[in-house]
Amino acid sequence: MGLVGALTLYAGCTTRLSDKRDSLGPGWLAPADLCASHDDASLLILGSEGRRIIVLDRSSTRIHRTFDLPAPGSGLAVHGHSVYVTAREPAGRVFALDRQTGAIRKQWRVGHTPTAPVISPGGRTLCVANRFDHTVTLIDLATDSMHTANVVREPIALVYDTDGKRLFVANHLPEVKPFLDDENPHIAAEISVIDVESGRLIRNIELPNGSQGLRGIAISPNGRHVVATHILSHWTIPPTEIQKGAMNMNALSLVDTQTLEWVETIILDDPDRGAANPWAVTFSSDGRRLLVTHAGTHELSVIDFAALRQRVAARAGATGFYDEADLTWMADIRRRVPLGIHGARALLECDGLVYAPGYFSDDLAVIDLDAATPLARVVALAKPSRPSASRLGERYFNDATLCFQHWQSCASCHPDGRNDTLYWDLLNDGMANTKNTKSLLMSALTPPVMWRGVRADAATAVRAGIHHIQFAEPEPEQAQAIDAYLLHMKATPGPSLDADSLESPKTESASCAKCHYPGVPRGTLTEAARRGQAIFEGQAGCSACHPHPTFTSGKTVDPGLGAGVLYDVPSLIEVWRTAPYLHSGDALTLRETITDFNWMEQRGRTKDLSEQELDDLLAYLRSL
Repeated sequence: MGLVGALTLYAGCTTRLSDKRDSLGPGWLAPADLCASHDDASLLILGSEGRRIIVLDRSSTRIHRTFDLPAPGSGLAVHGHSVYVTAREPAGRVFALDRQTGAIRKQWRVGHTPTAPVISPGGRTLCVANRFDHTVTLIDLATDSMHTANVVREPIALVYDTDGKRLFVANHLPEVKPFLDDENPHIAAEISVIDVESGRLIRNIELPNGSQGLRGIAISPNGRHVVATHILSHWTIPPTEIQKGAMNMNALSLVDTQTLEWVETIILDDPDRGAANPWAVTFSSDGRRLLVTHAGTHELSVIDFAALRQRVAARAGATGFYDEADLTWMADIRRRVPLGIHGARALLECDGLVYAPGYFSDDLAVIDLDAATPLARVVALAKPSRPSASRLGERYFNDATLCFQHWQSCASCHPDGRNDTLYWDLLNDGMANTKNTKSLLMSALTPPVMWRGVRADAATAVRAGIHHIQFAEPEPEQAQAIDAYLLHMKATPGPSLDADSLESPKTESASCAKCHYPGVPRGTLTEAARRGQAIFEGQAGCSACHPHPTFTSGKTVDPGLGAGVLYDVPSLIEVWRTAPYLHSGDALTLRETITDFNWMEQRGRTKDLSEQELDDLLAYLRSL
């Protein structure tokens, strides 16, 4: 089945759930961040897809005013009379807005897809995480000078220590490293520490094996501990069940800010009920309570932090191996509060009140922490709007309440629809069949799917995945909506595209000059990438298996690794984002993929390419 067939297959489910215009619609806000302005008691909420900031009065939760933004926002910070907003775009910008009028006072060009702006305690330095450059930009607001620090992989959340001298960085995904011990392989995300004055990376703190999907980071009011939310995956053992966190647990890790050492990883699940997809995290202003949103189960965890520290101290010297016994961490010290919203990705506490916006429901939950029984009051942030099929599907994709006992969502292993960098052996396609997690981008347009092509199309794979991995049966409407989400996923423009061209929505990349498929990035190839395209289509012959427009032939082939087994030819769209490579994940970098692991030259004629030609070919691949 080719591109036309795939589109035909999904057209029915898309139109049943929405009209033919599959978009967010004018009313969708998608609140992704919020912050407080203490001098006028207002609350600022960033509508990421709505491209606007809503300003509310905290006491009445009534909207004062709104500011339009020139690009989708990804993060928000306020200091003095300025509001700082990061733009979710490849040619990343940070805007400084006047807090009263919304006028743009200043802007800075930073890195690829900046997010998580934070202001130092003294107000001198603004830091942002450049997610797909794997860097952090530090901006001196007095002089406009900038420093860039390299971190690990996809920095996604930042927090200063209490004196503003160091910055702690939550890296979303593990860096792909060679296995030092094949009998005990270790893959784990890390927290980076940066010296703010010099912009120098001090240290990377590795978390326990299987830590991935970091989302939030916070520091205790006394400055002694940093906590980060993440998923803890048991990827080294083939899971035959989901109970007791057999596949994924949901956790937060504790770091000592004095020794810069990992202290402990705390499981947030209960024995028979998961707390999926922990996201935003903060401390109450009095320091007594640790607050965590669960974007997959639409809840808030309110944790007695002093009691938690006592339990951590009692466990000193633990090995870091986690099993179902660790599901008792939260017993008697945590309250789970239903939020009544969908997709709580941001969190703020002010004067005993907690605010959490619903990314998928365009509303705001408000909780009084001091109430005898904390209950969420929900405030609408935008006029109700019928969700498109893909919008609804993205919500279900991230919703762990579809899963048996709420342990995980589709996004637990496929964050943002992509890969978690791990090697799983799951029931979905038989046992003793370990494979690198595959990105789901392009899956709906490039059947068959899964590494061995065992599912005829993405729709079949969606239903099989929910059955075999979430141990549940989806409602037809839910599965159809997820189909639509996969069909309408948009690719992120690659880092080798010319940055200036990415600011103009009218330019088409050379990679999609032969088609107008909306998932392919727009932009202009750099000179090196243009040379690489000529090699890709000519001398190396890569386009024989990876042709325009989907960059896959849709066939299963022997990849030339000596096993003689057929595997699905993957699309190369966003290949720069999805290391490790090949079905086995043996190739850690794109260069290794086309050199060290292509000795039989069944994946392109690359053996005789010069170093310059290899560099050019890689530049083209990084533009897709």
